Amino acid sequence: MKHIARRKVAVRPSTAVPAALASDTLGGAFAPLNGFRWVTIPRDANADTLRPLPLQRAQSRDLARHNPVVVGAMGTYLDRVVGTGLALVAAPDRRVLGWSDERAEAWKHLVQTEFSLWADNADCDITAAGNFYQRQRVVAGARAESGDCFSLLPDGEQTPTMPYRLRLQLLEADRIGNPGGLSDTADTAGGIQRDPNGRPLRYFVYHRHPGSSYATSDRFAGQWVDAIGPSGRRRMLHHWQPTRPEQSRGVPWFAPIVALLKDLHAYTDAELKAALVSSFFTTFVLTETGDPAPIFAGATLDEGRADPSEIRMGPGAVVGLARNEKVEFADPSRPNTAFEAFVNAVTVQIGMALSIPFELLTKRFNASYSASRAALLDAWMFFRTQRAWLALSFCQPSYETWLAEAVSMNRVAAPGFFSDPLLRWAYTRAAWHGDSQGSINPKDEVAAYAAALDAGLMTHERAEWELFGSDWNVTLAQKVAEHRRLAAEGLLPPPKPGAAAGPGEPSSPVSSPAPATDTEVQP
Repeated sequence: MKHIARRKVAVRPSTAVPAALASDTLGGAFAPLNGFRWVTIPRDANADTLRPLPLQRAQSRDLARHNPVVVGAMGTYLDRVVGTGLALVAAPDRRVLGWSDERAEAWKHLVQTEFSLWADNADCDITAAGNFYQRQRVVAGARAESGDCFSLLPDGEQTPTMPYRLRLQLLEADRIGNPGGLSDTADTAGGIQRDPNGRPLRYFVYHRHPGSSYATSDRFAGQWVDAIGPSGRRRMLHHWQPTRPEQSRGVPWFAPIVALLKDLHAYTDAELKAALVSSFFTTFVLTETGDPAPIFAGATLDEGRADPSEIRMGPGAVVGLARNEKVEFADPSRPNTAFEAFVNAVTVQIGMALSIPFELLTKRFNASYSASRAALLDAWMFFRTQRAWLALSFCQPSYETWLAEAVSMNRVAAPGFFSDPLLRWAYTRAAWHGDSQGSINPKDEVAAYAAALDAGLMTHERAEWELFGSDWNVTLAQKVAEHRRLAAEGLLPPPKPGAAAGPGEPSSPVSSPAPATDTEVQP
């Protein structure tokens, strides 16, 4: 084997990287070679992600509180993904259950009514901090800021207004960690104990947040909580999005761009202060001795009162100077004309990392209609993916756990629910609809939906959810009543020429179809 001699490489000070930054931020040993190359060590998902997590969480949360770009990105993310909340649309599998359409609709109406009894009440949360739909926003926000969060599903007390015992208890990511704050082991990492196949068995929950202001020496004390109880009921939900096999904990949404965001904030703050300083009209009086006259030295009288002879700038003022004194003015040349272009270029990179187009991230739609629509459609693909994640991670497991309790209490009839896994699966099928995407050109988009309905390519239920974010099954009765009242008063609009609708019937109210907003939960 040919021997390769090692040679020393001079590293410029500007390329030197601290050891902590090399191991935690870049995920391996960092060896600058020519000022731009590095060598990393391949490590498993936990070795790459768990060590820097505490710092990344703290940085992400600080940015989410104080950085305008992150505050705006979080607001856009939560408003588009969660909005007013994902609503349950029960969808039992009629073929598996052998039901008629009428029976399925009746069961669906009963289940959605009973679920609203639990979900609309703030008592569904153990802290009564918000109802089920408000807690969706907290789960999505905590997952983005901290990388993950958890939901305990304990039992609470039944009350006259809350017949169900199921409660939600949201836990911040830091509440789950190794017992005593010890290092990770082969079977326990990030506070999660797994079986030899990697399946979560138990979670160690600290009694209080380790970063609490009243934390003591026992801040890492806690207890183990089983993922699944003895009866098979879920006891803990882990809300996260793994990006690598065998990964134990999630990484904050802003982790890849923390340094970029901080530098951009520092640059913006420096430019702002420079512009502020330049707004002051600064005058320098030059003297032969170099000593300022008393009036320019800011002399004051007794008791802190200003000297009335002090010279101040004023409109139309005439100020005399002493012999051999002259005046020079400071000109810091602000504002910086390249500031906006530079900030926009950096913001484009931030938007790329967050999957939010620049136009939507900055709320500036100055381009053409086609460009703005393309940006919204591209963003909507990301929001749909996040909406599907929220439904599968939080909404659907909560619904399935609630439905099991409702069936056990005989408030919902579901024969075979606990004896046949296939029937249980059929009963628990559901879709989770959210707010509509919105529209840039409502007239054309409504016409597109009308054409899709007329061609039988779409259901009225889905069309109404996507266009207006409302449930067609709920609004149908009101539409029928309104139609009858208008017909009785002779106020129905005349049919359009060539319309397929019958006499006295309004044309179908609903072109390029917008992407779907519903999230269908699959097995």
